[in-house]
Amino acid sequence: MRSKLQVLVMLSFLVAVQLIALAITPAISATDSRVFEDPGSIYNPLFYVLIILIFTAALLLAMRLIGEWLISRFIQISIAVTIFFVISAFVPLWPALLSTLAVMLLLHYYPEWYILDAFGILICAGVSSLLGLSMAVLPVIILLAVLAVYDAISVYKTRHMISLAEGAIRMKVPLLFIVPKSRDYSFRRRNEDAIHQGGGTGERERGAYFLGLGDAIIPTILVVSASWSYPSSGLPGPNLPALGAMLGSYAGFLILMTIARGRPQAGLPFLNSGVILGFLAGCLAAGLRPF
Repeated sequence: MRSKLQVLVMLSFLVAVQLIALAITPAISATDSRVFEDPGSIYNPLFYVLIILIFTAALLLAMRLIGEWLISRFIQISIAVTIFFVISAFVPLWPALLSTLAVMLLLHYYPEWYILDAFGILICAGVSSLLGLSMAVLPVIILLAVLAVYDAISVYKTRHMISLAEGAIRMKVPLLFIVPKSRDYSFRRRNEDAIHQGGGTGERERGAYFLGLGDAIIPTILVVSASWSYPSSGLPGPNLPALGAMLGSYAGFLILMTIARGRPQAGLPFLNSGVILGFLAGCLAAGLRPF
C-alpha cells in the first residue's frame, strides 16, 4: 500500500500542473495559438478522441512491427515541440531553441526520475493550457466524459493502455510521473520497476510508483477552460468555477489513490468525475449558469 507521503507527492504534481497552467495561460493566449478555430464547437472533442484512437493504434502497431526506438524518437520530437512552444511564449526564438535543446539533451543523457518529473510538469502545464484555451466548457466536459469511458475500457477490457505505459517505462521517455518508494531508487538503473499509470493507474511491488501525464493533463483542461470562460471573482487566484474544478480533481485523485491497491486502475473516471462535479459546484457558488 502506498504511503501518505507518496500520495501527497503525486497530488502535488497535479496541483503544480494546474497552477502553472493557469499562470502561463495569459502568455499562451497572447500568441493566438489554438488547436481548434471554434472553441465552442461540440465536434472538437470528437475530433480529439479520434486523434487519440489513431495515435494509440499507430503506437501499438509500431511497437510490434518496427520497434521501440522509432517510437522513442517520435515521442522525443513531440516533447521537444511542446517544450519549445511553452518556452517561446516567454522568450525570443533563439533562446527558446537553445533552452529546448538543453532540456532534450538532459532528458536523453540523464533520464533520472526527478528530471522526468520536473519536465513532465512543464509538458502537462503547456498542453493543458493550449487545449483549455482551444475549447469552451461544454466541449471540454463532453471530452472528459468520453475519455473517462475510453480509459476504463483501455485498462479493464483491452488493457492496451497498460502496454503503452510499460513501453514508456522501458523507453525512459517523460510520459510518466515517478515517485520512488526509497531514497536510493534510480530510474536510470531500474529493471522492470513498478507500474502506476494514470489512464491505466496501477503498480507492481518494486521500486517506484508511476502516474501517467494524462491524469494531470485531462482534468486541467477544464480548469483552464473555466478560468477564461467565466468572469474573475475579483479576488486573487482563479474564479470560483475554476477553483471548484481544481478542488474536485483533488478529491477524485484521493479517491483513486484509496482504491488503487496493487492492481491497475483507470484514473480518468475518478479524476474527470471529480473535476466536473467541482466545476458545477463552483458555478453554483458563484451564481453562474454552467453552460
